[in-house]
Amino acid sequence: MEWQLASRAAYKSSDEHRPAGRLVPVFAASDIDGQSALALKLGRHAASFGETVLMLDCNDGAMMEAAGVIYNKTIYDVLYNDADLGDVKYVTSNEHFTAAAAGKADLDTALGSLAALSLSYDWVFVVPPAGCTPAHVRLASGSDVSLLAYDTHSDNFMRAYWMIEAVRRRDPKFDPVVLSMGERADAVETALMLTDTVREHLGAPPPYAGHAEDGPVAERLIERMRDITERSKVA
Repeated sequence: MEWQLASRAAYKSSDEHRPAGRLVPVFAASDIDGQSALALKLGRHAASFGETVLMLDCNDGAMMEAAGVIYNKTIYDVLYNDADLGDVKYVTSNEHFTAAAAGKADLDTALGSLAALSLSYDWVFVVPPAGCTPAHVRLASGSDVSLLAYDTHSDNFMRAYWMIEAVRRRDPKFDPVVLSMGERADAVETALMLTDTVREHLGAPPPYAGHAEDGPVAERLIERMRDITERSKVA
């Protein structure tokens, strides 16, 4: 798995005319209503520029259901049932993006396929289960840019902190774009608490992209993530 993620980076840098291949996990620090809807907004907006987009559901079909995609082949079938990779990619006629599901393949098992699939598209948005497992950490450290959403209710912002801490142990440069979701009234307070906690214990805090209800969220996030990936190429 490590070799596949490293090979992906080398492949991307070998030809400037290839698709941009931005691998973008849409992480949820805890169970959040709207994770799949948020990912779909990002995919639709990116596709509106004429860029190629692949949406990958690694969350038990929740995103495929939200997108209204009916499917019967998954990445699990490619890995274990001799299905062709092309059979798991479903092209939406009116959304202008391609969608695929991991099926029974857990996130750790699917990582190699995600890395390979990302090479053929300008944007690949991955929707993993909520939480932070070793597979989440590996996906985050192998991605071009990550989006990390957290719920503003109570102290749920700390779950975002714990994920940032876990990934930075492996990849000190991990700097996700952070988005708050849930009660808008608590957005500023929880964002400041998260920023201060990260700064105190982990160093530079990641960029806060505001609350999900603050204006056109997809436009704001795509612009931010495109800027980050472009700057990383220059660096």
